[in-house]
Amino acid sequence: MERTDCGKYEWVVVDKDKCVSCGYCVEYCPRDVLRMGEDNHPYMAYRDDCWYCDACRFVCKAEAITLETVPYLIR
Repeated sequence: MERTDCGKYEWVVVDKDKCVSCGYCVEYCPRDVLRMGEDNHPYMAYRDDCWYCDACRFVCKAEAITLETVPYLIR
């Protein structure tokens, strides 16, 4: 599947300056939402499947991941 330009709709935000490209966030995502991009940084490939569980942020040892905006229906 080819990635479309949906960066402004991603809720999981990766600080590429802090990210060490370890892949833990991709591996531990319970909904298999994240993928490693061509730039070797994670991105939300399937954003509509995200549970906003924060597992990706929790396993990130570099503290490079934040959960920016949770959709209003989840709050």
